[in-house]
Amino acid sequence: MNFSSDPVLRKIALEAAQQVTTDIGRIHQDELLDALCERLAPRKELLGLVIKKAGQALMRDLGERHSPRRHRTTNGMYHPESIMKLGNGIWVWMKNSTFTDMTEWGRISARNFVRTATAEAHKQEYVSSRSDAYRQNPHCKQLAPLEETVFGYRQDSFDDLGLDSGTA
Repeated sequence: MNFSSDPVLRKIALEAAQQVTTDIGRIHQDELLDALCERLAPRKELLGLVIKKAGQALMRDLGERHSPRRHRTTNGMYHPESIMKLGNGIWVWMKNSTFTDMTEWGRISARNFVRTATAEAHKQEYVSSRSDAYRQNPHCKQLAPLEETVFGYRQDSFDDLGLDSGTA
């Protein structure tokens, strides 16, 4: 879900990330979280949105922790407290699922597997090509010059990253 204040929160997150970035480009998550909390605490007007975001995070965590998985003892996936995600914002406790729910869950799972496998294949192809380029261009010590000189990268905008160019 996107809310009208999402750009404000994204800007705060980006600024916090830039603040805690080390001189070699590393971001430590504990430091980022602290910087985010420091920036959010005085912004009382964002409290409702921040609470909603926290609720969404808790909901995702619940869904991930209760997602059906293979159990070693039974060698099956069933657990009554597992939650099956059926799409369109609908979840069902595994103990209450029907034939239709099972069919839908299987279809969604297969589709997600294909998407994940495809995305991972693209990522591994990218890593392999950049690793080869690093070996062939030992003068490039970081990715930016490698992308620019070997692969012809040119920055247009942040549109594809969901960033506002005014906040980058």
